[in-house]
Amino acid sequence: MLRTLILLTILVTAGPALANEVRCPPSLTVQAQPEAPGGWSPYPAKDQHAFAGVTLVEGDRAAQMAAPAPTGLEPDRSLRRGRSEIRQWDFPAARRDNVFLICRYAGTQATLAIDLPRTVRRCQITEETDARGIVLDKPATTPQFLCR
Repeated sequence: MLRTLILLTILVTAGPALANEVRCPPSLTVQAQPEAPGGWSPYPAKDQHAFAGVTLVEGDRAAQMAAPAPTGLEPDRSLRRGRSEIRQWDFPAARRDNVFLICRYAGTQATLAIDLPRTVRRCQITEETDARGIVLDKPATTPQFLCR
């Protein structure tokens, strides 16, 4: 009985924190529909793409996504640790504008976007770099990303 009560207390107190976490899906499936020139028959395919990175944008999501290239927010801090770079964005408790997240995937221009809940205070991404500190286009390890 006591074990059940302790477990229930942990789940209830952890629930709201977990509900406020935002992560990009680890992969994206894209339905490719080729445009066939005259005489050719197109055959669609589904392609799987691994998570590659993020862009955080401030403003109206619909308007920004209609632009050729949404302007991303610069991180508040960046730290190199060995062969990785950690970038972090901090958000004040009373932010005026909407902030949304664009999840990017390797080998495709297709993206996913979501508005960040106003309760999110920090986003952080850890990406693999080369010896000079340049983030790798094709890392051996998937970037780690979380907003809370």
